[in-house]
Amino acid sequence: MALNCPACRRPNENSDTCARCGADLTALQRVRAAAQAQLARGRRLLQQGRGGEALGCATLSWRLKKSPAAARLAFLASLQLGRFDQARRWYAAAAGGEQGGRPANPPPAPIQPGPP
Repeated sequence: MALNCPACRRPNENSDTCARCGADLTALQRVRAAAQAQLARGRRLLQQGRGGEALGCATLSWRLKKSPAAARLAFLASLQLGRFDQARRWYAAAAGGEQGGRPANPPPAPIQPGPP
């Protein structure tokens, strides 16, 4: 997946520096990798029935990179926890991200850990 340079907006594939302007992209790559790691962890936790922890991972991933994948994971975790109002907001955020723009809604209010 291409990473857009924050200085000149040029898409860059797997490069530490922007091919156009030379900006350092390593910090952005680390943020993107951390968001992906939280998604992977959250998916595993959701499969284990640990919705509260999965929701925490999804929320952290969302804060790092507002991706439809993070919103979808948060939606599923919210459903697993029976938090339907929160699930509805995450569903709307996921749908907004898939339409190519910024997600329509901000993430739901900070989460409360679910039962173990």
